[in-house]
Amino acid sequence: MVLSGRKLVFDEQRPITCEAGNIITVPAPSSYDLRNEPDGLRNRYRALVIPFKHKHLEHLRDMHGISHEEHHNQIKVLKYESDEILLATVQHYLECPDDARILKHRLTEILLILMEQDNRLMSYAIAGDSWSLRVRSILSGDLVHEWKIGEVSERLATSETTLRRKLREEDASFREILFELRLASGLMQLLQTSMPVYQVAFDCGYQSVSRFTSNFRKRFGLSPTELRGSVGEKGQKLPAFEQPETS
Repeated sequence: MVLSGRKLVFDEQRPITCEAGNIITVPAPSSYDLRNEPDGLRNRYRALVIPFKHKHLEHLRDMHGISHEEHHNQIKVLKYESDEILLATVQHYLECPDDARILKHRLTEILLILMEQDNRLMSYAIAGDSWSLRVRSILSGDLVHEWKIGEVSERLATSETTLRRKLREEDASFREILFELRLASGLMQLLQTSMPVYQVAFDCGYQSVSRFTSNFRKRFGLSPTELRGSVGEKGQKLPAFEQPETS
């Protein structure tokens, strides 16, 4: 939910704009280019992020007998207009006591209201069984490791050929997933820590700082050092995905 300013999500080369007071949902496992634009009066951008898991949607589906089918490649970023009921439900969620059961119930309320606006939200639950998500879960556990697709296929109890085919059916590839995970981790570390670039590169699985810098520039349009220098600038746009070099 955007509280002030606006967020632009670049989905398949077309921007989806979320103005202050509105909500967008983003499916996982996915990567999107984002741009946060501060408001013109106070020059501030604020947003509230509420994470939810596939199992929460499955719980909602089972509880209310909701049926909806979508293919993996049709799962999209969705946009919602907030109203008094939705805002009150979000506030109720934020004021939740430290009780996992109550928190789950209040999150389910939010998802139910969003689903009533656009039942395509239920298609997000399909991604819970995706091969892309399974691969991401394994790789993200240790980005420093020199992963090979054969090793991952063994962990998933399938053949390398089958895994490649399953990922291709989801418009993904092992190489792209690993590339995106490493650079997304690098981006977050550069923005949220003061670690030197060489340490960030190593933590993301790169032995070569120059290779990390090259791939980072290809992915985000500027070097790690330039990124840190531009954090305060307005309207920074991160351009579209490019193919990586091997790390």
